[in-house]
Amino acid sequence: MVRMFTVHEKRKQRELGGLWKLETLDDFGNVTGVYSTVIPAVWESIHGLEGYRGRGKYSAKITTHNGNVRLVFKGISHTGDIYFDGKHVGHHYNAYTPFSVPLPDCAAGEHLLEIIADNRYSEASALHFPNDYRTYGGINRPIVLEELGNAYAEYLHVKNTRSSTGWDTEFVAKIRRFEDSGKTYTATVELAGKTVEFDAISFEGDAALISAKTTFEGVDEWLPETPNLYIAELKLFEDGVLLDDLRERIGFRDVKIDGEKILVNGKRIFLKGFNRHEDYGSMGSAVPENIMNYDLDIIAATGSNFVRTSHYPNDERFLDLCDEKGFFVWEEGHARSLSETRMQNPNFKKQSADCLEEMVLNHYNHPSIIMWGILNECASHTEYGAECYKLQYDQLRALDPSRPLTSATCRHFEDICLDMPDIISVNIYPQWYLNDEVVDYYQRIKEYTDSCFEGKKPFIVSECGAGAIYGYRSFTNSKWTENKQCEILERLITDLGSRDEISGIAIWQYSDCRVDEETFATRPKTQNNKGIVDLYRNPKMSYYTVQKCFSKLKPYKE
Repeated sequence: MVRMFTVHEKRKQRELGGLWKLETLDDFGNVTGVYSTVIPAVWESIHGLEGYRGRGKYSAKITTHNGNVRLVFKGISHTGDIYFDGKHVGHHYNAYTPFSVPLPDCAAGEHLLEIIADNRYSEASALHFPNDYRTYGGINRPIVLEELGNAYAEYLHVKNTRSSTGWDTEFVAKIRRFEDSGKTYTATVELAGKTVEFDAISFEGDAALISAKTTFEGVDEWLPETPNLYIAELKLFEDGVLLDDLRERIGFRDVKIDGEKILVNGKRIFLKGFNRHEDYGSMGSAVPENIMNYDLDIIAATGSNFVRTSHYPNDERFLDLCDEKGFFVWEEGHARSLSETRMQNPNFKKQSADCLEEMVLNHYNHPSIIMWGILNECASHTEYGAECYKLQYDQLRALDPSRPLTSATCRHFEDICLDMPDIISVNIYPQWYLNDEVVDYYQRIKEYTDSCFEGKKPFIVSECGAGAIYGYRSFTNSKWTENKQCEILERLITDLGSRDEISGIAIWQYSDCRVDEETFATRPKTQNNKGIVDLYRNPKMSYYTVQKCFSKLKPYKE
């Protein structure tokens, strides 16, 4: 399944799943092994490649119609090179954002599609390096083949803003064409029973940006308890005849910051939830839809209303489910613990900018996403780091001024970037990495953050937690036991959740995840074991502790 709803009625598309050939390659391109695999699936899920880091070539025969074709790749880790009938037609960096490859004037019939994926680390990669989560290899999200006419809708963004009488809505779309045919193109959008015409389509080169505005009254709002969703359908006409369509699912909701309050549709929210990695057992980061749904059901059963996509953009199917189930989401650009030296990598700014742009352009319409995040625990205490933070904040505000921005910091008393975000977010681990009492440590941090800017900002505890090995319990109540994890989490949630000035708590983390052995081999089982469930979603004792504590915290504040 590509999405959780039908994206096209007119445009023909199909998922390129099934069984593919996979060949592992050495540095010289020589074949070192031959396997077969379904996609999407990471190669670590293939017996014999469980720990493989390197290159792999996927190949399959596909059939196309006679005309224009577009291949859409939802995720390849972490670089992908695309070959069509032996010709190199595309390259992409970053495992967690989609990209597309247009193929004009395809001949009808059978073609060879080859994809070379590479999850090795090198200086060419600024964002993927040995880290506290594993960079899996291969095709980790679906591939789609689309059959197109001479022009098509690349994206449709819908921005809703509450007014005194209803909702002011702006539609922005990008139309692309393969060639200048001399024909006339027009477009409309249908939403909530109303049809709106876009302004005239005027191409500059192969692209045209179009917009339209209207107002809505009497529509149902999107909130966690009532996650009402609507389909916005763009129709593209060529000389008056329907040529293409694009359907996006949206919700009527807006997000505002008022001092230390986060307001969604005018209500002050309190976020209680988890950080979550895309990682499940032997499936790695190619998490199937039923497990995504299972995860959200488990998270909801704790009384949670919030998920942070640590530390990269998530699969859009997971975001679709968050829309449907009424979760608040903090979606994050790909970055974790980059030192100043890593941020000085000559590829860092470009690769980060590409990731952020692809994240926002593809995930703009999800009502569940109420904030964008950047640069988790990076060099926010240095002048060069501050320059990078400002670049990314400026980029996101230009791409989407409708959502507040934040960044999780661990530079507790030296961060020089706290005047930049709309929301202050802090990762703290008292009682685990530090012996400090929870409230004492929090108060010292809050005093420092408040001194870094004028006025007030919302404050989120973006990470807090403790580790436990599933099944390890002891009367000694020592570290890594499930009972010690319960004790620490109860103290954290109780002490922090009761404070009126705090707008949210995100437990680190929902489930255990694999880590890269290159730098985190000392972690027990080579996993980050701070989950309240294990890698296969078996509950630890802490699951019930969090459930008890979260049930006492209301999702809205006065």
